[in-house]
Amino acid sequence: MPGISQRVTRAGSRVTRARKRVMQWRPRSRLAVLAIVAPAIAVTAATVPAGSAAAAQASPAASHVQASPAASHAETSAAASPADVPGPPSGWSTVFSDDFNGSSGSGVDSQWMYDTGAGSSFGTGEIETMTNSTSNVYLDGNGNLDITALEDGSGNWTSGRLQTTSANVGAPAGGELEVTASIQQPSGGDGYWPAFWMLGPGQWPENGEVDIMEDVNSLSEVSGTVHCGTDPGGPCNEPTGVGSGLVSCGGCQGGYNTYTMVLDRTNTSDESISFYLNGAQYYSVSESQVGASTWQAAFDHNMSIMLDLAMGGAYPDGVCNCTTPDGTTTSGGTMSVAYVAAYTTNGSTAG
Repeated sequence: MPGISQRVTRAGSRVTRARKRVMQWRPRSRLAVLAIVAPAIAVTAATVPAGSAAAAQASPAASHVQASPAASHAETSAAASPADVPGPPSGWSTVFSDDFNGSSGSGVDSQWMYDTGAGSSFGTGEIETMTNSTSNVYLDGNGNLDITALEDGSGNWTSGRLQTTSANVGAPAGGELEVTASIQQPSGGDGYWPAFWMLGPGQWPENGEVDIMEDVNSLSEVSGTVHCGTDPGGPCNEPTGVGSGLVSCGGCQGGYNTYTMVLDRTNTSDESISFYLNGAQYYSVSESQVGASTWQAAFDHNMSIMLDLAMGGAYPDGVCNCTTPDGTTTSGGTMSVAYVAAYTTNGSTAG
């Protein structure tokens, strides 16, 4: 996304989750939470009800001969039970997947690592402490990963944050990468900030972040955002980033819905990242909007997959123009993940 931001914000309130203490990818001293950065231009994004492709662009199947897994396996909010990991259609290969099968109350497997510590160290204003406790991060025994935010009697919150153990997924040059998950968003009111996202190794935001699913304050909404370039400002309007803004995601607290990102490198002169809700595209950004060198540094390499449930912070606070969590927020809200998967097509050369 370019110097002309296409992100819809509410009173310029969007600040990146950023997010990094793990592997020293980002300095702890980043104080993005103190910056309230409004985009230069706000452009309204499409409203995409959960489970509906109406008024939205078609999934990659419409524009490519090889249909993407998301197009072939779109899920709807009517799905009351979790789904298996979709298999890759012809021309695609599965490069990562987790269906979160395991005994009830157990932790995640060795594909993941915990990012623990005070949320205040992430530079986003979060107030929870991230733990590796199975009270916060656990398999439910029915094929789901649950991340639960809990408040103790003193008003302190704990929750969980996971990332893959390496930067393990990327689009090959001339090919495509799809990263997708089936998620039920948490209920509980103001302050809840669930996220499914990707992070590049190295410096932030130069080496990239892709926020595939974020919602705040249990609003039944979703936003997709990219971060790149320099902070503050730069071609990606950091620390706000550039993205869809919050769009309707009706039923996203009541059932599992599919959130997907496709990084398309088939047009080598203008690569793109597109965001999908249940197979319906609701936002896209292209290399030409931010410049080739910025784009390549941010997205033409492998990234880690991240899952977390934050409490409070600049994004939820800015949206409600209040301090979250507040007296109406209830403990125990859970982000439930049925599966996470990544697929690629073959590229023209090694990526």
